[in-house]
Amino acid sequence: MRTIVSWRLLTGVKSMNPFLNPIITIPFIKHYLRDPKRIERLTPEDLEKYRDKAFRKIISYAFTIPVYNNKYKKAGIHPSDIRGIKDITKLPFITRADFSENFPDGIIPPKFNKEKGHVICTGGTTGKYCCNSGAQPVCTYTTIHNLLRGSLISSRENRFFNVNWKNSRVAHIGNFNPFKFDEVYDKNVVKYAKSFLSLKNYISMQASSQSEVILNKLDEFRPDVIISYPTIYQDLAYLKRKGFGKNVNPKILFVGGAMLDEYTRSYVENVFGCRMYNTYASCESGAEIAFECSKRNWHIHSDFFHLEAVDENLNPVANGERGRLVITRLWGNGTPIIRYTGMEDWITLGSGEKCNCGLNSPIFGRPVEGRVLSNIILPDGTVYPPSGFLFIVNVLKDFKTYKVKKYQIIQRKLDEIEILIEIDEDMRNDSPSFDELSKKIKKVYTEKTKSKVKIIVTEVDKIKDDPTTGKPAPLVISEINQATCSLT
Repeated sequence: MRTIVSWRLLTGVKSMNPFLNPIITIPFIKHYLRDPKRIERLTPEDLEKYRDKAFRKIISYAFTIPVYNNKYKKAGIHPSDIRGIKDITKLPFITRADFSENFPDGIIPPKFNKEKGHVICTGGTTGKYCCNSGAQPVCTYTTIHNLLRGSLISSRENRFFNVNWKNSRVAHIGNFNPFKFDEVYDKNVVKYAKSFLSLKNYISMQASSQSEVILNKLDEFRPDVIISYPTIYQDLAYLKRKGFGKNVNPKILFVGGAMLDEYTRSYVENVFGCRMYNTYASCESGAEIAFECSKRNWHIHSDFFHLEAVDENLNPVANGERGRLVITRLWGNGTPIIRYTGMEDWITLGSGEKCNCGLNSPIFGRPVEGRVLSNIILPDGTVYPPSGFLFIVNVLKDFKTYKVKKYQIIQRKLDEIEILIEIDEDMRNDSPSFDELSKKIKKVYTEKTKSKVKIIVTEVDKIKDDPTTGKPAPLVISEINQATCSLT
């Protein structure tokens, strides 16, 4: 569905500084004092009571939203039927189509003031049109309350890594196109915060800018912390390896927005001499859902979100088994996110394991494994999640080489997969040769696909970014119609 929305409605330009409004600042201060240390402060029993109370509150709010109200009525659900999170399976799922088809008025309360709300969109957008490109993009409403409270989740992570926003120089290289979360946050929080706080320690840059331009700005800024996409880091690491960006020596790198493979992690950490840590968020969640700790476990912010894992028929899978993410946000206003299936990521919930990093939060059974729509499906019905098909990483590790700048795996047909390779010209003559590399990659993938798939390894000058999303190119792409494939 293509929805046309006026520029004024989408931009939601505000003239008043929200930090001057006590209706905004007082709740924020309250949450600032309570939220970051909640999981450590509460016993498991008290935390579940908190989650149940938050869930009941968000369900009561959802009954004021037409799209939810209609679904719940059809399912015969009344607010009194929901006493806690254990009752969540009584509720119907919400899909991307539900939000797209009911945008704008059907996804907010009748009295919601659109002039004080902010629209955030997934996929491609332009200044005049919204939800008009990409794989069924979605728009939702957020508010200044949501933006501020979501930032407290990041403060929890910063505290764990000893990142002090007052002293640490932070560079954020993100997607600042119109209606993207980064742009909305910078325009409605960072912009006004500068009236009260010295933010000389913070800069933001557009990820689609030329890598040389980004690195030059970083060289002048000398960041302690960088936040960006995996591919951006790899581009910057490539330039730094060539002798540029001598003053870019960060202490920590946060990465999100795309899947981080072990080759990219190793390449970047080798160049910058510091650790990379995953963060997991989405436009719809409005905040980070989980993050990777120093022990490489992914911790879930369970006091802010409830996660479920389901199979392709939307039946729950057991903890420890791979499933499709269903997310519920336990806080906020604007458009609530309750049993939302639209993130389409593979996750594995843990079975109660605890991490020895010192945090008490629950952890994933394994890292997030990429988008469901990027599955690699073989002719015999075998399905690989994106992260499970990166056999090239072991090939590069065995050769002990960093001569590959980037790679991309594309399933062209059910029985044809092409692997694009971008070579570092300065290392072209280093061992192994491209022919050796190509033959080994082809051999490994032929074995893994049981000789039933044609494997093509192609050298390219440059792997292009995704033009529909404004984000760097994904590692794995499927061009087949997965709905018509038989899955096992």
